[in-house]
Amino acid sequence: MSNFVDDLDVVDETVVVDEPSYPLAQWLNGDPKLAAAGGVAHTGGVILPVKHLDEDVKPAPSWTTTTVTFANGKSEAALASQKVALAVVRTRFRWRAQQNGATTYLPRTGYVGGAGLRGNLQVLCGIYGYAFPVVVTFTGRASQEFERLSQEFNNKLVEAARRLGIGKAGSNGHRPPRLPRFAFYMKLVPGPHQKAGQKGTEAIITPPMLHLPQEVTPDYLSAAYVGRERLLELQQLYHDAADWAGAWDHLPHSAHNGSSPDDAGEAE
Repeated sequence: MSNFVDDLDVVDETVVVDEPSYPLAQWLNGDPKLAAAGGVAHTGGVILPVKHLDEDVKPAPSWTTTTVTFANGKSEAALASQKVALAVVRTRFRWRAQQNGATTYLPRTGYVGGAGLRGNLQVLCGIYGYAFPVVVTFTGRASQEFERLSQEFNNKLVEAARRLGIGKAGSNGHRPPRLPRFAFYMKLVPGPHQKAGQKGTEAIITPPMLHLPQEVTPDYLSAAYVGRERLLELQQLYHDAADWAGAWDHLPHSAHNGSSPDDAGEAE
């Protein structure tokens, strides 16, 4: 019988694809019973567990260091923010179901009605105040809201850019380059506490809301722009993360493929 060790000399490592690893954050639903505690535990927001970060990472502006306790009783030290600014580079989505104590994942096209599936969205982005890319996980209703808000954000920026003449053809007939969506920070805040889910199993959630002015002015676009250096970094990240983005587009996979942070604080 052939020994795989003997055949390592013929391996072409360019065919071996390693999924890149990024720090994992999540959208956390707030709990109205924790008003006295305040912070994201009460209002909701984004938490970034420190276990995913280098020891020298400090909280960015509008972020704090806190301890989050999930519904299952588990606690984690994390950086947290009730208002985040994300430059969205790539996303990926899957359905998640609990069956006989095991977690099963399906691609977006594998939806089955009545199977108790929950959306699981991961957003690869640059976060204002941090030099490294982060993956933010949105689950259930939060995943639906984020995708809707992201489309609204993109549409309004495109409309504003067109109104301001950005991207129109010049006198020579050549159209200037269009800006990618991650050229601007998208600001999210938690919405008010509300019920969601099936009758009898309702839970309180605080889905994300878009923090955007009624009119997108040139001043707003300038303030939301990520800057030349960050734009170049995010453009490279977009290309580097192509395999990451497509990893959930295939057949059902195990709970260990594409891990996400503990989402015990999430609710449908």
